[in-house]
Amino acid sequence: VRRLSDLKNNVVLLDFTVYNHVQAAGHNLALRELYNKYHDKGLEIYQVSFDPDEHFWKTSADNLPWICVRDATGAYSRYVSLYNIQNLPSVFLVDRENTLNARGENVEDIEAAIRKLL
Repeated sequence: VRRLSDLKNNVVLLDFTVYNHVQAAGHNLALRELYNKYHDKGLEIYQVSFDPDEHFWKTSADNLPWICVRDATGAYSRYVSLYNIQNLPSVFLVDRENTLNARGENVEDIEAAIRKLL
């Protein structure tokens, strides 16, 4: 599994999510649109799932083209407090210098910031 820091020199959409949630399918569809539109220009998606069921997560992440990892500690993950995650999904943008640049509650709010960083 690649680390987030390995993606330096790319614009990274860091996504914290739970696949076993009513919003997950629509959220991943919006991510796929961004990925298809901007991946060739330097956008990477690094998605961290807090799903408790590893099998469900593996099955759900299997066909996604971006980097998918799972934090089995879920709501107790250190990333919840580190990134001050209040709701899932939560998205963050990391610029090419590996600096946190923006955050949003949904993917649509962050597309303009992606374009600006690419």
